[in-house]
Amino acid sequence: MAGPTPRRRRGARPAEPLGSLSSPAPLSPGTRECVGCGAEELTRVDMTLADGTDVVFVSCHRCETTSWIGATGEVLDPDDVLPRMRRPSN
Repeated sequence: MAGPTPRRRRGARPAEPLGSLSSPAPLSPGTRECVGCGAEELTRVDMTLADGTDVVFVSCHRCETTSWIGATGEVLDPDDVLPRMRRPSN
């Protein structure tokens, strides 16, 4: 009967920390706290929509509220954002 399989050691850590979606970074207007519960632990993803609009997708770790924030900090209507994510068909 064979013994337990030895665990592999992880490689050396990189000299500079890799980024994280939830790591502190300069925040866009309107992305400092959740629009649903006010929590500050958020996942933020900066994106450019297919039509060229810059937005930030925000997801709350506490209440799971998601929102789209425009360049000036306004909360955008998902029904307006989602169609603009699609690339025009040829």
